[in-house]
Amino acid sequence: MTGTTLPGQQRDDAPRRIRMPATGAVPAAVSAFGTMTVRLPGGPLQLGPPRRRAVLALLLINAGKVVPVSSMARSIWESGPPDQAVATLQSYVSRLRGSVATKPLYGGGVLRLEYRSPGYVLHTDPDHVDVMRFERTVERGLAAQRHGEPRESFAMLSEALRLWTAPPFEDLAAYEFVDREAERLDQLRLTAVEARADAAFVLGRSEEVLSELESEAVRHPLRERLVFQLMRAQYRNGRQADALRQFECTRQYLADELGADVGPELRRVHEMILRHDPSLAPSASCRSASGVPLVSGRSAERRGESDEPVAATGPCGPGEGPMTAGPFAGRRSELRRLLTAAEAGHRGDGRTVLLVGEAGAGKTRLLREFSRRCREVGTDVVTVHCPRRDDVPPYWPWIQALRRVAARRPDAVEVLPDGVRQVLASLVAEPAPELDAGKGPQWSGPGRFAFHDAMSQAWLGLSHRPLALVLEDFQWADSASLSLLSFLAGQSAHSRFLLVVTSRTFAVADAPALRAMRAAVLQLLHAEEIRLGALDPHDTRRIVTAVREDGVDLCPALHERSGGNPYFLMSLLESLPLGATAEDVRELVPTVVREVVTERLSGLPPDVLAVLDACAVAGPDGTRGTVDDGPARGDALRRAVRGGLLAVDGTAPDRIHFVHPLVRDVVRQELLLTEADDHPGPCSGAATVPAPPGLREATHPRAHHVALRAVPSA
Repeated sequence: MTGTTLPGQQRDDAPRRIRMPATGAVPAAVSAFGTMTVRLPGGPLQLGPPRRRAVLALLLINAGKVVPVSSMARSIWESGPPDQAVATLQSYVSRLRGSVATKPLYGGGVLRLEYRSPGYVLHTDPDHVDVMRFERTVERGLAAQRHGEPRESFAMLSEALRLWTAPPFEDLAAYEFVDREAERLDQLRLTAVEARADAAFVLGRSEEVLSELESEAVRHPLRERLVFQLMRAQYRNGRQADALRQFECTRQYLADELGADVGPELRRVHEMILRHDPSLAPSASCRSASGVPLVSGRSAERRGESDEPVAATGPCGPGEGPMTAGPFAGRRSELRRLLTAAEAGHRGDGRTVLLVGEAGAGKTRLLREFSRRCREVGTDVVTVHCPRRDDVPPYWPWIQALRRVAARRPDAVEVLPDGVRQVLASLVAEPAPELDAGKGPQWSGPGRFAFHDAMSQAWLGLSHRPLALVLEDFQWADSASLSLLSFLAGQSAHSRFLLVVTSRTFAVADAPALRAMRAAVLQLLHAEEIRLGALDPHDTRRIVTAVREDGVDLCPALHERSGGNPYFLMSLLESLPLGATAEDVRELVPTVVREVVTERLSGLPPDVLAVLDACAVAGPDGTRGTVDDGPARGDALRRAVRGGLLAVDGTAPDRIHFVHPLVRDVVRQELLLTEADDHPGPCSGAATVPAPPGLREATHPRAHHVALRAVPSA
């Protein structure tokens, strides 16, 4: 069993000398914070369609308990189980057994799924599931508080809160049982925040929790215990006026929302602040009890701005990183631009930001850091991932986002105009459950102006308090969602709404609908585009030295091999054996990289893929020339360059090369496999070696016998 590793301590069973993230724990094999993910030693496991994922989530939430089949059916099909529900559930469970319960997890754990009348039960070690680890760590912190151990309590609760990187089961928020579990865990998180603040007061470390209390009090203005602790922390840190102002704001909010007055606890601390009660100030013994120098909350925040890498605290988002997230490096300027946009939203100057980068460039890692900073200053961040599926309805990412924000801000939903709520109810029932959507104005199809206008009014109304909506992987969005994005961006200039949309470089450069959306959005004065390029050698070195103690001498080879892509770099580091040389690095193609690149290339247009095939066969030193079989191939070549797959040599414009050597080698390997299938040799599994670099003509059928000569300027 894999246990907790202290900072700086080496795991006995670690096959390579890779330091763990700053949280001090081995990354969980099963992650439910954000998108539910199961990690095997070779990389993340594909869990299948949403209902199958929901079955796994239901069993995970009830781990160790038998979940009756009838209860499972009601939870998975909330509107009523179909006739074949039991057979379908059995199919889901069977597939989960085959994919999850028969394989060892990353870190050595297992998931054991078995039938026990009248249902199914999932067994797992809580150390291998991040939400279970979070819950256990909170319980340990609360127990230490009850036993009068504030230092232990503060450490445990701080560790637990670092584990919380995103709302749990965020990709399954449409299910009621998931909402209930997410709400339960969020209440536990708030309890941890409050208990940690109590420990900080005892230790004389109130400045370390001040920023967090400010953020949580904004998000939960009716939670008087939070407001009480915030006022106390503000007073202790020389902000008496802010504490008194907070009391008045809370009293006014309670009067407006509930017609009630503040409770006795808040009134008492207000009176104590007015008379400068000595009991509010930390004693000298408290200040020395912490054993560490006191640092202001603002200074603590700025520590993240230093040149030291900031270690990841959780798994990467879909498609953005290997199972162990690397340090946050090389994206400081992009982070500052995002935070500047968020600050503009606070002032009522809405912004739209397009965040573009190749797969693995670190978009999700950047946004996780951005979300953490936003929460510190009281900006709600809602993140939605667009699925790569053909069976989702129009506006699906917007539906998911609207449901989540409506659940967080029901008060704002209730004050939306009835006409807006009724139009939205034709698509999303939550905004107007008491209205009969069939009797009012109806949305009649993608692009309908009334519907887009209603959606825009809804989002601007829901952002009466600062709100950031992050739509990830928007290259998979349907055309209706793209149309709504352009419309909403144009309406949000004078609001407290920040819209951040991510997309892959090739898609936004090549797909006509995405190109049209980008052009329309970037014409707006309050919109901007942030492009994530390659890491520079200095940033690569920072990541390598933070992750691999033996990797310093390999930094140049690793930077060249990864092409400055953080995902490729981390995959190389995790696959590199001890004692590896620079030559080993140049020949390494990690299995997980090959699988991911193959999947991503499969979505490219055939003509672009044919150009990549031809360039790969021509050799690793680059190819001369354009394709000599017509203008269409030349156009595909230019699209590959524009989309960041190929690059023109800066010193020799008649030469092109792959941006990433790893992508080039994966393409060549796939060509070998295809050629072996098409032209089997006398030996089983034999494959023809491709023509060496410089050969005029490729012999591979997938390359269409292309000859490469000269390339025009892209």
